[in-house]
Amino acid sequence: MPDMPTPYEMRDWKQVAIKYDQLVYDLTNTNPYFPLVGIKSSGINYPSLKPIYLQTYVGSSSTQAEAINIIPSIVGASLVGIDKSNQSGVNWVEKVKDFFNKNNGQNVYLNNYSATSGGDWWYDTMPN
Repeated sequence: MPDMPTPYEMRDWKQVAIKYDQLVYDLTNTNPYFPLVGIKSSGINYPSLKPIYLQTYVGSSSTQAEAINIIPSIVGASLVGIDKSNQSGVNWVEKVKDFFNKNNGQNVYLNNYSATSGGDWWYDTMPN
């Protein structure tokens, strides 16, 4: 059996990651339900930091922030060569620091900016 059976076409995952980043991190997109990402005025754990919010699903209107969604998007973009530490003048890497729950004494990265550990294995381990 061949390694790549025919017909078979491998998706260009690098290009998918680049296009995802272009769509999600475009602060100038004025289409309905956009932009998907935004910047809060101050952090909970690091008040001088302006953390990120990212819609969990397209069409939601709140300023949600889930590490399980945000951190992998920044890591993935970095792995395909996008400089998330200075993209359009924004240091997206620094902004995820607020997921480190220092203010409430948890002292670990959690899924939200103010959360508690011990409730869900996936949400406790993934951001770390």
